[in-house]
Amino acid sequence: MRRKTLLGLISVALVTSVAYAQPMLSGGGGGGMPNLAEIVGRPLPDRGMPTGTVSVRVSRKLPANAVAGVEVSAIIKNAGGDLRRRTEKTDASGRALFEGMIPGDEFHAQVVVDGKTLSTDTFPMPDAGGVRTMLIAELGAPAQPSADGAGTAQAPAGKEPPPFVLGATAGVATADSALPVGTLEVRLLDETGAPVRNHAVLLGMIDKNNKIDVRHGKSDGGGLARFSGLPTGEGTGYAAVLEWNGTRLGTAPFPMPSTGGARAEIRALARTTDPSVMTIGPGARVVLQMHEDTLQFLEMFPFENRSDKMFDPGPGAIEIPLPDGFVSAQAQENERKVDVRQNHGMAVHGAFTPQRAILGTTSKNAGHEVAFGFVLPYHGHTRGFVQPMPNGIAPFTLITEQIPGLSISGPGVGERQERELGGRKYWVMPVDAVPAGGALSFTIDGLPSTDETGRDVAGLLALGLVASAFAFGRRPKVSDKDGRAADQREQLIGKRETLYADLVALEATARGAGGPAPPDRRKQLVTRLEQIYRELAALDEQRAT
Repeated sequence: MRRKTLLGLISVALVTSVAYAQPMLSGGGGGGMPNLAEIVGRPLPDRGMPTGTVSVRVSRKLPANAVAGVEVSAIIKNAGGDLRRRTEKTDASGRALFEGMIPGDEFHAQVVVDGKTLSTDTFPMPDAGGVRTMLIAELGAPAQPSADGAGTAQAPAGKEPPPFVLGATAGVATADSALPVGTLEVRLLDETGAPVRNHAVLLGMIDKNNKIDVRHGKSDGGGLARFSGLPTGEGTGYAAVLEWNGTRLGTAPFPMPSTGGARAEIRALARTTDPSVMTIGPGARVVLQMHEDTLQFLEMFPFENRSDKMFDPGPGAIEIPLPDGFVSAQAQENERKVDVRQNHGMAVHGAFTPQRAILGTTSKNAGHEVAFGFVLPYHGHTRGFVQPMPNGIAPFTLITEQIPGLSISGPGVGERQERELGGRKYWVMPVDAVPAGGALSFTIDGLPSTDETGRDVAGLLALGLVASAFAFGRRPKVSDKDGRAADQREQLIGKRETLYADLVALEATARGAGGPAPPDRRKQLVTRLEQIYRELAALDEQRAT
């Protein structure tokens, strides 16, 4: 039981931004914690990010203390020397995301925190992937190395310790009694199984007091990194990690045995471009709201990579088709790039780690969830919804506002339950999974809608007026004896115009009140108009002969 508790504690405590850990990889073995002042504002390339993207993380004192809601200003200079200024606000994690730049553009950003201006270096955009950088306000003195050379990342009293990213699980550690006590050997292998030489490795340690230490080393010519003098026993847990081609890889958390040492192997994940390894995993939500004569949808889809390889579409993307007739599609801002494909749907870019390799986290905070919205116009009281699911979707939740008379039915749609959020009432319905190549399908009944009959009749009458103008615009020559017929025609036209104006006013009043026009009154007006058109036609036929 204690072992399980310890590993759970490691999984929770060893979490942070890649920007915090990346600078540690630049040094050799045996040094202490880096001076954060030397790395703040510097560019940290990340090939896992979409090309032309910069993530600026803003924090106070430590990378873990995010500053949300501040405005980051960027100056971007292109190859021709033109300058443009862009601003973005930091999200809840303290990140501001800038997208749409091209390789070779120069980037520089500033932010004001507590009255002080923080600035990044000016750096060019790489040919592939994006860049991460961080700005830290009130940065204190660097942590001092401990006696055995390990940097101590201990939080001030009353605050959470700065965490440490585990990365995708690509290896395990096993006890080896042949090694000296407190010794760890980590072998690094690439996708083909060849040794990864002279590559930086981080070792995160957490003790029973929840205090985190970080050591860093480097693999030798045979791909082997060695750490010695490590605390042993059940009171301390470990995880080794490295950065490889823009992806953070590591071991599963493990304890150091009391006798002997431990050996670990981290093998880089092979890559695939086959989109069939991807699916939308459990926890997806589809939210429906109504506004006038439109249905507004928000879809939150956690993607899962079911293979043992890194899915990397390169310049391509995972496609999410949307229902026919959608308009106003827009992606929620995220570090993962999501584009709108006109008349088709959404395109999700970037690589996806295998789900089995994501430890102690969820798809959402692993960067695998995407969120986007779109609008579907509707007419009448019923609207069908059909969305193709080429990659399938696990059981998910459908959420809609509570509207009297509204119901949703379809394959796999379960019984609705009431929920309240922020003073508004919703219905929540479970929906069964949809296999790859299938479609998410349901029908919405009881939609609030204005009766369209009067509008259609008014439109037809308007067309009739235009046709009449063309057909009877030229009056035939008449003699004096036809004077009475001409007067009769003018009277009929006057009655026609009055009735038509009454019909239009009736429909406008009904729409303003949010309901249909009185059917008896509408029928009466339409019947009288039809009679007048017949009388006019008969009169004009008489005159023509």
